[in-house]
Amino acid sequence: MDLTTIETVLGLASSAVGVTSKAASTADAIKKLFSSEKAAPDNGEAMKLVNALAGELTTANVMNVQLSEALRRLSDELRKEDEFAKEKARYALIATERKDMVYRLREDAANGQPIHDACPVCMHEKKIMYIRGEGDTRHCQANNHHIFRYSRTPPPRVYGHYGRGDF
Repeated sequence: MDLTTIETVLGLASSAVGVTSKAASTADAIKKLFSSEKAAPDNGEAMKLVNALAGELTTANVMNVQLSEALRRLSDELRKEDEFAKEKARYALIATERKDMVYRLREDAANGQPIHDACPVCMHEKKIMYIRGEGDTRHCQANNHHIFRYSRTPPPRVYGHYGRGDF
């Protein structure tokens, strides 16, 4: 998960708390101004405090909307990571005959899918990509540079000889 999302949420929450505290202080100042036992409150001072409170409440509202959006994004990220972890748990890391490591769908978790192998490089990047091909060498379906060796077979016979150096 990207830590910047969490840092953004925490920063917005901290700022929202600060703005809300400031608005509460301004509201207290307005209440004190009107509840004082002296003569009628100064209209200029009252108007200044009410305008300040309106600005602080607007700022707090905007910050709450931003915080809500950031929390939704964080929730979406966490849900996606949880879904990927569940899907990845269906695979087991195995070694091919040539000792290349691949992920193979576990039979007990196949849910009707054919048993197949998945690219470990892509799995590390939080993507499940199938390995395709037949024979000794197979490739990731998303990146042909992700190559996996499977079985050991003798080199092909060329003009009655094995390999290249037997001429």
